[in-house]
Amino acid sequence: MNRDEAISWLMDEYGEELKRLIFTYVKNRATTDDVFQEIMIIVYKKLDSFRGDSAFKTWLFRITVNKCKDYLKSPANRLILWKNNWFDSKDEETPESRLLLEEKKEELIESILSLPLKDREVLVLQYYKEMKIEEISDLLEMNASTVRTRISRAKAKLKNELKEGYLDG
Repeated sequence: MNRDEAISWLMDEYGEELKRLIFTYVKNRATTDDVFQEIMIIVYKKLDSFRGDSAFKTWLFRITVNKCKDYLKSPANRLILWKNNWFDSKDEETPESRLLLEEKKEELIESILSLPLKDREVLVLQYYKEMKIEEISDLLEMNASTVRTRISRAKAKLKNELKEGYLDG
């Protein structure tokens, strides 16, 4: 069985079970699909490294659990949680609430885009590209402390612009 056939078999055999496991961590269907795809890529790349020290299912589930934990710690997840808190509405969804939600989304996007490039780029790299401070520091060729300062400054500017307290943390 070649690698592609093995992945196809794996998805048929364990796909739904893995997705249920992922969902218990991330609690979002779209995110579940994204994490599942990332796991399939990892497994595809590491298939030859499976040594048989444990059952294949155990190996597969260990990769899945580790990836889920990594996702939950990631800046992208924190940004999604922040965004969901900011956009959540306790009211029933009405045309008015949908319009308000769209206005809030536009306001957030406009606020991010209005930041100076040096502030905007560090936010994008940390929250959307999920880069660590050290990686951003290397990429932008600046001290890690400067990166932290710029992230802090950008968050403060957004907080001031949006007049909301959801960027704490």
